[in-house]
Amino acid sequence: MSAPLTATCLCGGLQFELTLPTKWVSHCHCHNCRRAHGAAFVTWAGFLESSVRCIRGTNKLVRYDTDVQSQRVFCKSCGSTLLFSGERWPGEIHVAVGTIDGELDREPSVHAYADRAPAWCPITDTLPRFGGESGTEPLE
Repeated sequence: MSAPLTATCLCGGLQFELTLPTKWVSHCHCHNCRRAHGAAFVTWAGFLESSVRCIRGTNKLVRYDTDVQSQRVFCKSCGSTLLFSGERWPGEIHVAVGTIDGELDREPSVHAYADRAPAWCPITDTLPRFGGESGTEPLE
């Protein structure tokens, strides 16, 4: 068994311990992810809920309920978004890969909501692309 990883916010005040394995790793191009992170897309790693625990800064932890029945967890000091969860993924927590210290057990394997990728940042790799209302419908 490998040693746990950590996910840390920009100021270092909020930290989570992550126990591998991941369930998946994916790039997400949905509007909410892009707005929450101020980026063209966000790369998420899916973990079992039981594999993620806060080890520092519970007093800095803020939850934001979105308009799509999901929740984002961020640091109230620096604003870094670290976690995402939702009704569509019971028992799972998604961790923003950019906040993870160390190497994951897998690389990204798909693009979710690829049909919403901005024209100024086209997808240029050969990973499978999914889209539509759910973000998980195969695109041709």
